[in-house]
Amino acid sequence: MRKVGMLITLMYSVLTTAQTLKGTLKQHKGQIITLTGFNYYQPTQLAKDTIDASGNFTLNYPKKYKGMAVLNTQDNSSLVFVLAEPTLHLKGTHLNERDSLQFTNSTENSNFIQYAKDQSLRGNALSALAFLQPLYKNQPLFAKQKKLLKQLEKEQTRLQQEDTQFIASLPKQSYTRWFIPYRKMVQEMPVIVRKKTAQIPNAISFFRNTNFNHPNFKTSGLFKELIEGHYLLLENMGQSLDSSNVQMNLSSKYLIDNLQENDSLLNKVADHLYTYFEKRSLIRASEYFSINLLERSQCSLKEDVAAKLESYRKMKLGNKAPEIVFANNKKLSDLKTHKLVVFGASWCPHCTKEIPKLIENYKKWKAKNVEIVYISLDKESAAFTTTYKNMPWQQTHCDFKGWDTQAAKEYYITGTPTYYLLDANNTILLRPNSVEHANVWIMSKLVATSQNTKN
Repeated sequence: MRKVGMLITLMYSVLTTAQTLKGTLKQHKGQIITLTGFNYYQPTQLAKDTIDASGNFTLNYPKKYKGMAVLNTQDNSSLVFVLAEPTLHLKGTHLNERDSLQFTNSTENSNFIQYAKDQSLRGNALSALAFLQPLYKNQPLFAKQKKLLKQLEKEQTRLQQEDTQFIASLPKQSYTRWFIPYRKMVQEMPVIVRKKTAQIPNAISFFRNTNFNHPNFKTSGLFKELIEGHYLLLENMGQSLDSSNVQMNLSSKYLIDNLQENDSLLNKVADHLYTYFEKRSLIRASEYFSINLLERSQCSLKEDVAAKLESYRKMKLGNKAPEIVFANNKKLSDLKTHKLVVFGASWCPHCTKEIPKLIENYKKWKAKNVEIVYISLDKESAAFTTTYKNMPWQQTHCDFKGWDTQAAKEYYITGTPTYYLLDANNTILLRPNSVEHANVWIMSKLVATSQNTKN
């Protein structure tokens, strides 16, 4: 009796602390079915079951979870839907047979599915109209069809208004109503950059008016895509690198201002955005973001996040770079020339591809009073010797400690190759993102500077 009582208590506990998704998918019988949700940057498994011989399954997921979710079956089929009611029931044959799927007691999903179907049709129609409009407006063959041109423009406006009206008709507290505009923006940003550049200002304004503290973002699956997609848009908006950096910095300032009272989320964003900037060699954007965040006294950063950001404060342009002592007891400061300090390794494919470019440029750089200093993060002497023997520059240094090399630590090296261009006094002039970037700077700004000094 005691065991029975404990079992009843356990079952009651599960029922009162979980929400339930029940379903019937006959063509998936015998397969494992998984329910996955989102936690800002990370997907999180909510529940798992094995579909029985009749195609039935039951998934109990956390009571407090509300947001987007994905159903995955063993044959790699999937369905994105909304978890917003405590008990859901899904009927259908197969997840890939969308017309067979029906949520029998979910207004949220009925609206979400209806919108997805209608929006697909509207999107196709708008693409067709966008193709036809300039033909009837600019081509002599169609120019006389003024009435048809007006009808094309009128139909575009109608479809766009219909989309807006559908969203506005949803209940104000509906997750679907909140979710759709953000999903649309994530999907449209790549198209805006390529084909709809006139919409770039609206896309930028959309980002800078978003409340990233909104609790719905946590379970949306859109948080990372919205932020990174925005910076990708700014990077490829067709302006100069300096102009793009200005726009990135404005967006970074908005993001920090918006999240400055939410330390936990701000730390997540800082960590991931730092990695994103580094991966895309957006050095100026990363420097601004890091320094701006570190100087906010009200922001409490985790130690590991702060350590990453600190590299940009200590290694920002105009600062003096740390001293490097070579194996022959000579120092970096002994080289009374400009120098390009390169951190690389024989095991880094991109580093070895860059070596011929460095050799190719070295002679003309040398004529402009620029030396190369190569710091290898190798651990194996044989690999180091094979890769770096007979290099034309003065210093190729390696202490065979890998990432524990003192210079790598003091220069905050987290990836290879990494470049720093210094002047004769070891002042940081530039952190190039490639050999080509270094070459452009040396052959233009550095030469111009030296000519101005002579004059």
